[in-house]
Amino acid sequence: MTVIAFRPRPGHGETSVPDPHATAFSGVFRSPRGRTGTMAGELRMHRLVITPRGAFVTGVFTGTLRDFDGTVVGADSRRRTVRADLRRGDDGLHAVIRSMQLDLMGLSVDIDAFEVAPTVPFHTSPLRLDRARRAVATGPSPLRPR
Repeated sequence: MTVIAFRPRPGHGETSVPDPHATAFSGVFRSPRGRTGTMAGELRMHRLVITPRGAFVTGVFTGTLRDFDGTVVGADSRRRTVRADLRRGDDGLHAVIRSMQLDLMGLSVDIDAFEVAPTVPFHTSPLRLDRARRAVATGPSPLRPR
């Protein structure tokens, strides 16, 4: 028999403990009642990839959807890879997630651009200017004639 373990939900009146490594964001969606609902969520970033086509962020997007009157519609999460822009700041580069649509519980949530809070600062490392200089074996090279 397969057993699935779920995280315990906070009881009535309790607040959930926020993840210190998550970035908060918000969005809007068309509620099942036909009005505009709101979504409060967080992103747990797993990876930032920089390619010639641009920067991409992979992570888990979790959100709680609320109707226009504040009643909870539901909560859901999705693992996604989304495009990001890199913005230079005083302490280095910051990833900014572009505006996007996220499907939670079958509802399309519109999310505005938001900046990802870095969990680990990038340290400056010394530049290695001479990549050709390697540890060379002593003695004459067997490929060179004398």
